[in-house]
Amino acid sequence: MKKLKNLSDLIDQAESIIKNIKKSNKICLIHHDDSDGVTSAALFNILIHNLIEDYPILFPITGIENINSQLLKKIESFNPDFVFAFDVTANPNGLGLFKGFVLDHHVSTGIKSRKDMPYLNPHSFEKDDEKVVPTCYMIYKILKKFFPSEKVAWIAGVGITEDHRVNLCKDVFKEVKKETPELLKVEKIDQESLEKSFFGELCDMARSGRMLKGAEGAKTAVLALVECKDRPDKFVNGLTQHSLALRRFYDKVTYETQNYIEAVKKNGRFYKKQKVIVYEQPHVKLRGLTSFIADKIRQKYPDWVSYVINKEYGGKKSKISIRLEQERRDEDLVSIIEKIKKKMPSVKGGGHKSAIGVILNLEDVYGFEKEFLNSIDHKN
Repeated sequence: MKKLKNLSDLIDQAESIIKNIKKSNKICLIHHDDSDGVTSAALFNILIHNLIEDYPILFPITGIENINSQLLKKIESFNPDFVFAFDVTANPNGLGLFKGFVLDHHVSTGIKSRKDMPYLNPHSFEKDDEKVVPTCYMIYKILKKFFPSEKVAWIAGVGITEDHRVNLCKDVFKEVKKETPELLKVEKIDQESLEKSFFGELCDMARSGRMLKGAEGAKTAVLALVECKDRPDKFVNGLTQHSLALRRFYDKVTYETQNYIEAVKKNGRFYKKQKVIVYEQPHVKLRGLTSFIADKIRQKYPDWVSYVINKEYGGKKSKISIRLEQERRDEDLVSIIEKIKKKMPSVKGGGHKSAIGVILNLEDVYGFEKEFLNSIDHKN
């Protein structure tokens, strides 16, 4: 199998596999349920429908490594001709004999491609995480190679924004300005400006599905994006079947989280030396709330590291989401977490230099916090 040298090689290899899909083929798609995964799935749905006049069967999953035997048995029951996995760190050798490819952008080690199922990840040729594009960017570029007339840059833009990669993917936002200028009324294209703009609302809408309804909610978000691909105004205003459901999810999430975000100033622990805000979220039945609040704190306090703890994750486990603003801080969260993992074996997870999530034993929460604060040497 050809060794990838750059992003162009990766896109060409993915394109060559997609070209083998025929009209009679049945396709299954596993995808992460966050905004990058949801927008990737939506763009792929558009691509496949244009190719074979049918849609893939969707399998959203929570967590980038949560492909298990139960899920594989469910997929096997459909007897698919192709299986694809997007925005998940999946080992092709653990995906049975399915044909397709895994498209990922997370930091990973030791994953090898299989002849009929390559593992495609920009980290194989790009060692600087800050230069690794999100999955939705890659799927968007693949879609445009097949169907250059599709004006769906805004969908890719939603995933890019939520994945903190605006500054790396400005070419997509220049296309958004051309195709749908009403969505991008900002003077400067950067992460901070996009999150404060109308795009911030689009990102929150896309992630609200999984927060309220889990996998089914993520699927609703994918279908809403596909329904509204040519009319983003219908998406945000809930003027189609699935966008209406998603709009209601968004309104409920906004209402239920407003007080929690406002409580950070009163209940958060502000470590002035390291400029880190630690906040223990309340127990509520919203999935993905930890990362949502972490993002909101980062946006409100861009000079600080946002650190949110969920002690009610389940099974005597806790979840911690950590975020920082790329333009304001230069810490590498992945490097910090990898060093802590060597001292604390219960810590699992990872992410990117500016956004990570970890799962750990409940009794290790404060030990982890101490190790993390000791690793931050912020110069005021």
